[in-house]
Amino acid sequence: MIVPMPTSAPRRTGSFVLTEDVTVRVTGQARTAAAMLREHVFRETGYLLAESPDGMLMVSHDPAMRGLGPEGYALLVSNDAIMLRAGTQAGLRHGVQTFRQLMTRDGTVRAADVRDSPAFAWRGVSSALLPPAEMRRAIDRMAAYKLNVLHVFPDGDPDALRDLVEYGRDHGITVVPELGPATVELLELFPSRWVHIGTAKLTTKFAGLLERHGKLPVRWHDGDAAVLGPHGKLAEGDDVLRAIATAGWVGELRTASAVAPAW
Repeated sequence: MIVPMPTSAPRRTGSFVLTEDVTVRVTGQARTAAAMLREHVFRETGYLLAESPDGMLMVSHDPAMRGLGPEGYALLVSNDAIMLRAGTQAGLRHGVQTFRQLMTRDGTVRAADVRDSPAFAWRGVSSALLPPAEMRRAIDRMAAYKLNVLHVFPDGDPDALRDLVEYGRDHGITVVPELGPATVELLELFPSRWVHIGTAKLTTKFAGLLERHGKLPVRWHDGDAAVLGPHGKLAEGDDVLRAIATAGWVGELRTASAVAPAW
């Protein structure tokens, strides 16, 4: 089973067996994703797969694949070849994670025909700021299941926060801080366009401060339709405030459905 369940994955029989002679074909801007895939194969099997223009394992960046959305990918595994294609780097990363789930420790990759793109743009977990090694492990697990937003409460060392943001970026995870007026001086540490304000009221002064920094605030709500206006705006007159998508939330106990943010 692939987790989360793909958009389309008709059942196929057979498998592709990796050996030390298998080579990797890289096309377009897919070198980073190919390196991730090769590293996983090496960790599991000890095979250091070489690169070749006619390799049976192809990793391809194809900007023409717009139909799968900004994070979609297609992965085909047959008895004779493997082909991973995506139009974006995010899609390629997700495809590598699916490849990892299909591969067993002996180097067998189960046959599959997967076309997938996430149902929600915002897929996140929330965490207190833990020691750096634990935060990196958390990001690794998030990437494995194609989550893409990590909410943190930034009450730690600024250098550790910078390292966390960079590690998250390298793994396709946007680190979004939950800030209030008292901690807004930490904004410069987070390149995220979004800043979470928890359940706090967005005052005119606070909204203006965030706007001057080029940030858009989001906050929790319970998914009640009466709270939301058109396009997910909160019906409080705060034009710049958007509802956060909490459907699929796996952190703590937040499971209410909501409206996806306007990117």
